[in-house]
Amino acid sequence: FRREMVEADIVISSTSAPHTILRKDDVQAIIQERRHRPIFLIDIANPRDIDPACNEVDNVYLYNIDDLQSVVSSNLQERQREAEQAEAIVEREVGVFQAWLRGLDVVPTIVSLRNRVEEIRTAELHKAMARMGELTPEQRETIASMTTAMINKILHQPMSELRRRAVQRDSHVYSAVLRRLFGLEEKEI
Repeated sequence: FRREMVEADIVISSTSAPHTILRKDDVQAIIQERRHRPIFLIDIANPRDIDPACNEVDNVYLYNIDDLQSVVSSNLQERQREAEQAEAIVEREVGVFQAWLRGLDVVPTIVSLRNRVEEIRTAELHKAMARMGELTPEQRETIASMTTAMINKILHQPMSELRRRAVQRDSHVYSAVLRRLFGLEEKEI
């Protein structure tokens, strides 16, 4: 088997020999024949097949079952840390999703309020324009834009507050108040 070791880059040893079968001087000779190319020796036998002194030879990397167990333990600890981080990310994102979902509860109120206010704006705009007499299309557009901008500015704060409250558990109270204040029918929502 020493002949094959000259060609191999990784050697795994697992015999039932009662003593070491590969000594330091054997490995030194093999490394010389390999022209000092690195070799990895993995000893999973019990008792050990490879003399621990082999690890002292340059370009020889000896690992035994205990080394592998420590790697497994280290990897397990790292996976545990990663799992905890993943769990924290999932918890945070679930919270974000739940807040978004609760936010959907206020959408019908917002839509109904905006529709109601737009109905009022349009009706009042038609009345005002009828009383104003002849207006150019540009003047009509300016007045319509101005009323739309006013409505948007008036509704901005209540809508923003309702959206902000939507992520909390009391958003239904705010929605109910707005529906009552603006006379929004339940069927509109």
